[in-house]
Amino acid sequence: MSHANEPPTPPAADALPESTSVAATPPTPPVLIVPAALFARFSGQPTILSTSDPAAPPALFGTDPPADLSFIQLNGLTGDMAPLAHWGNGVPLDLVMSDPLAELPFLYRCADLLARHPVRITIAFRPGLGRAVKLALSLGFAVRLHGHQPTTEALAEARQALADYLHNPTVAQPVEPFHSLLISFLHATPVQLWSLLERDPARVREIDERGEPAPGQGPTSVAAFRAALLAAGGECCDCRYLSRCDGYFKWPRGDYACTGVKRLLGDIEAAASALQADLDAHPATPS
Repeated sequence: MSHANEPPTPPAADALPESTSVAATPPTPPVLIVPAALFARFSGQPTILSTSDPAAPPALFGTDPPADLSFIQLNGLTGDMAPLAHWGNGVPLDLVMSDPLAELPFLYRCADLLARHPVRITIAFRPGLGRAVKLALSLGFAVRLHGHQPTTEALAEARQALADYLHNPTVAQPVEPFHSLLISFLHATPVQLWSLLERDPARVREIDERGEPAPGQGPTSVAAFRAALLAAGGECCDCRYLSRCDGYFKWPRGDYACTGVKRLLGDIEAAASALQADLDAHPATPS
């Protein structure tokens, strides 16, 4: 989440002489997404509270949210938002729309949350995402797209949402992964979709109701998954976007065809090229 306390990427260890006994910096542990009932068990480490009940955080924390709370993930928009609207100044909220078509009308009443909280709307790669992105941005929410292997219909809506995002001068909040990918293409800097969409198990890990790692959340290692895709000799081998995607859209089915995904990424790359051309044609004048 762009405004949440994401775990920083650990710095690379400097080369040390063999005689030096300084220990290498340990890897940063992943942020855990934890159900409300188990939150106390994982106290003392960066944690995301996951709940479908807007009243759960005030009931659990009272007036003093803990310092290790990275943000609150609210699963669904249909509940009464009043408990959150009057609680916890500055606690980041991530409101997850699993069904954009059905949940679209509920976005309006979530706007009151912005008076106290940074709020992001996470929208599933499903039909209805285009209208949901447009409305969320118009209400002042940051947006993240979420999910794997979108349908042709969902990808068409995502491309239209990208066009609206790029060309609507009133947009004031980022849409991920559009925003970070655009910057990456513009400045030729590395970025990884698994991290952008908070699905890299080295950075974020979901815990289920039993206190165990939740099944189906992704490969155990992005690097190993990418290596397996390349070894299989599929379309990733000659994909120009592999360095940024790392096989994100090949999970869970390795035979998923990325034609539509490549068009979406191509749109972002083309927008970055057009922006760079504009910057080159109108260089900043020194003050």
